Amino acid sequence: MTPWVRRLLVANIIVFFVQSTISGFTETFMFVPRYILFRPWTIVTYMFLHAGFTHILFNMIGLFFFGPRVEARLGSRRFVQLYFVSGISGAL
Repeated sequence: MTPWVRRLLVANIIVFFVQSTISGFTETFMFVPRYILFRPWTIVTYMFLHAGFTHILFNMIGLFFFGPRVEARLGSRRFVQLYFVSGISGAL
C-alpha cells in the first residue's frame, strides 16, 4: 500500500469512529452550501465524513484497490492534490 493511500484510509476510519461517538460532530464538519461563508473549513472536512458503515466500507474499498495504482502513476504529491481538488470540486 502506498503512503498517502494508507494515511487517507486511516484518517477516514478515525473520523468515522469519532463521528459515530461524538454527537454534533457531523453537523459541525458537514458541508452546507448556504453556510460556506460562516464555516469555510467544511469544504474540506466533509470529504472525511460518511453516512454509515456501508458508505465508508465501499469508499475505502475503492480507495484501497484503486488508490495505490493512481498514486504510483501520478506520484504522491499529485495524488494528494487530485484527492483534494476532486473533493473540493465536488463541494463546489
